[in-house]
Amino acid sequence: MTVKVGINGYGTVGKRVADAVAQQDDMEIVGVAKRSPTYQAEMAVEKGFPFYAASDKYLDDFEKKDIPVEGMLEDLLEKADIIVDCTPKKAGYKPEYEKAGVKLYGKEGKLMNLQDFLSIPWQTTMSVLVPITSESFLAILPAY
Repeated sequence: MTVKVGINGYGTVGKRVADAVAQQDDMEIVGVAKRSPTYQAEMAVEKGFPFYAASDKYLDDFEKKDIPVEGMLEDLLEKADIIVDCTPKKAGYKPEYEKAGVKLYGKEGKLMNLQDFLSIPWQTTMSVLVPITSESFLAILPAY
């Protein structure tokens, strides 16, 4: 079974998560979302990731920069089995995820060293380890 993954927040961490998830045989990126039309949004499109706007506030700016938008975050949530939240802690998207009924992974991410990551008692095989620096990793884990 291929798990359909959506990523909200395609910035410093989100782009690394997307690259890591894209390499998994049992996962498919159904889209990435970003609030504003930065170079990272352009990069996501160049890499072939379906792109969604996390907010309608900047929709005109996406159009001006020729960044094709597949839809809004709500549309991405309809396509995803899970969402990896790579947004800042205070972004406040959790109610939208709950309303859509998607499983939330990462919940703002958990930065840890490799030893801490390996000590987690695994209750699921669904996890992705994303290197951030030579000594730290972002563990994408179920947020239950």
